[in-house]
Order: sequence, then structure tokens, then C-alpha cells
Amino acid sequence: MSEPDLETLRDEVDLLRRELAAARAEQEKWGEREARLRKSRDRAAKAAETLSALLAERLRGETAVAGAGERSWWKRGSTTVTAEEAGQLELIRQSPLFDAAYYLRSHLDVARRGEDPGVHFLRHWDHPFRKPSEAFDIAQYVLDHPEVLVERVNPLVHFLASAESDGADAYPPASR
Repeated sequence: MSEPDLETLRDEVDLLRRELAAARAEQEKWGEREARLRKSRDRAAKAAETLSALLAERLRGETAVAGAGERSWWKRGSTTVTAEEAGQLELIRQSPLFDAAYYLRSHLDVARRGEDPGVHFLRHWDHPFRKPSEAFDIAQYVLDHPEVLVERVNPLVHFLASAESDGADAYPPASR
């Protein structure tokens, strides 16, 4: 077999260079598309954050109004609370450890049904465990305080009524 001549090798190198240039152009095109998608994702995340903040602000106002006995945009009937629940609900709603917007975002079933997030959390925290916010780890609290299961007490209410909550902005505390 004879060795390829110089001209054939040059042709192959030129072909490889063109293929490499085409691959680089394709890579650049995909890089630009990825950059557009990232930008779009970042805009969507910012919009979601803004909407979440607005929802949280609206919920604070709505729950204060609902607590005063006036109509809110929540379904009627499902928010009728007992006197004992009213006190617990006020405790929950006033706590930074309950974030109604977070609760609705995390539990879309509650949002779809139009239920008051505070009332729903008060009554249905345990099936499955439903976190009231990023700052309160309900599963860890139940592990640390199993009496809440025996006594059927809402863990956040239990925590807020205890001396352990004084000055706390999270559970478990960051030092854990």
C-alpha cells in the first residue's frame, strides 16, 4: 500500500477544519440558546419571587381581616373556627415561622381548594407533615417533641407556647 499523497492529506485536513468550524458554530448557537433560556428562567424566578412577596403581603392583610370577623377571599364555611382554634390561629398568623404564601406554594391542593392556609395548617399539619415555612422543620420538631402526636397538638402552636420559642427565628435553631 502506498502512503497517501500530500494533496490527499491536505484535503482531509481541510475537511476536518470545516467540520470543526461547523461544530464550533453549532456549539455557539446552542450556547446562545442556553443563555436566552437562563435569562428567561431568571426573569421567571424574579417574577415568582415578586408575586410570592405580594401574595404574602395580601395574605397578611386578608388573615388580619378574617381574624377580625370580616369576609375574606377564602371559601366560607371551611374557615369557621372554634374559640380555642381562634387563639391558636392568631398565634400562628402572628409568628414569622408561619408563611402563608410559602404554605400555599408548597401545598397546591390547599390553594386550589381556596382554603385559608392558617386554618388548614392548624387542622391538617400531620397528614403528611406540612411545613409552615422554610424556617420551621415540623418533622424535626415532632422527633424532638413526640408528645405533640400523643396530645394531638399542632407542633408550631406547641413551640410558640413554649419558652423554647423565645427569640427563636427558626426550628431547629441554627446552632444544631
